[in-house]
Amino acid sequence: MIFRSKFLASTVAVALAPMLLAGCGFAGDEDQVRVTVVEDGDARINPVGTRLNFASSTMRTAVAKGLVGLDEEGRVVPALAARWIVTDDGLSYIFRLFDAKWDDGRQITAERVARLLRERFSELRNSRLRYDVTAVDEVVSMTGRVIEIKLDAPHPNFLQLLAQPEMGLFRAGHGAGPMRMIDGDNGIKMGGFDRPTDDEQDEQPSDERWVSLRAEPAAVAIARYRAGGAQIVLNGRYHHLPLIEAAGISTGDLRLDPVAGLFGLRFIRANGFWAVPENREILAMAINRPALLTSFPAVSAWQSRLKIIPEALDVQGINTYPDWASMTMEARSAFARNHVRQWKASEGPIVPLTIALPDAPGADILFKRIQSDLRRVGLNARKVSRNQDADVELMDEIAPYDSAQWFLKQLTCAKTTVCLNDADARIAEADAATNLQIKARLYAEVEKMLVEYYNFIPIAVPIRWSIARQGQRGFSVNPRGWHPLNPLVGIPIS
Repeated sequence: MIFRSKFLASTVAVALAPMLLAGCGFAGDEDQVRVTVVEDGDARINPVGTRLNFASSTMRTAVAKGLVGLDEEGRVVPALAARWIVTDDGLSYIFRLFDAKWDDGRQITAERVARLLRERFSELRNSRLRYDVTAVDEVVSMTGRVIEIKLDAPHPNFLQLLAQPEMGLFRAGHGAGPMRMIDGDNGIKMGGFDRPTDDEQDEQPSDERWVSLRAEPAAVAIARYRAGGAQIVLNGRYHHLPLIEAAGISTGDLRLDPVAGLFGLRFIRANGFWAVPENREILAMAINRPALLTSFPAVSAWQSRLKIIPEALDVQGINTYPDWASMTMEARSAFARNHVRQWKASEGPIVPLTIALPDAPGADILFKRIQSDLRRVGLNARKVSRNQDADVELMDEIAPYDSAQWFLKQLTCAKTTVCLNDADARIAEADAATNLQIKARLYAEVEKMLVEYYNFIPIAVPIRWSIARQGQRGFSVNPRGWHPLNPLVGIPIS
């Protein structure tokens, strides 16, 4: 443990040294904010397309509004649309647009926005939102400033869907704010949308509010914050937490978003012992979740999970926990040990479970805990990288909106080959239902089927952390895990 701490501290120190030498600190001007986004993979920032990393999504919401957006507290707020109504049957959303312009000065019209929305819904059929956009039947412009979106079936969370970063609109490469790109020399700098042109400089003062955005690995981002080169770090995950501790970041600066989502092991291959749902149940029983979560000292309130859908989203009074949920950890281990012993006696040795995880210190901690728990019941595990063949992969995703539907659809045959066709068929039936009570009942039935199938082993609530000093303007933890740039410098979304 001491060796690991020294290694992590040295990792952060190596990242920190060149920043200190470069003197990248800055004065505390609240109208000029530097933001760093943690990205494990491709750190390029490109707001165009359908598969956006977190940094690209953050930039898109800054320069390309949709009909609605999310504020710093994760609430749906007006953006291009000034107001809206929803028909009683939930099948029609009618929006009245603000009188506004694109960043090239052209007028925003309902006809153009409707056409852009139709194109965007079509593009997003190949994205993380593909299940949601299929509910859209038609988009029409009713007058110069009114748009109607018609749905095939009610989608109670449709406004939250429209507030997603991917729903920001570009017209011929031009967005409608709330910010615009100034330059990209040292990170991407974005400023006030109504910045004057060169010809106007003598007539009115320039808006000096700006935010710079960059993306980099966690160790570099944390080091940059420590050196004073960033005021905010976004998109931290569980496997980066040991770096926070090693860097000595103040607990007051570490912010945890109260997000909902799926954090656990999703089966992507099921051979031998693991082909049987009752044996996959043994994995779920063997994991000591409280002990695993307390192995991450940087957080003290990480909540474990035994079920797929969070309690807050339970419907129709159905609250499906696994049958063993009330058993003590000791009783669960004893049951699992006996089950494994009997299997080995009749079927022979069991091949270790291969788990695909990130190459990061936090992932190593998680793996060692799971491996230790499995060894206690007579099983074993082997860690592989995320690009290698594995039996299970760690799923660490937050829900974009509050719906049981999203949770269940992450476990369908479109997501993993270890799936239940009957559950998929029931989901399709629920999607097509126009009665919300019937829809909720069907989703609850699907949850019960999947809980008993064990193609996903819940472990905890996902972790999403940021670093920001207390009192940072325009920053707030929120259940969406989303932090727009414009409030950081006092620029309104509309």
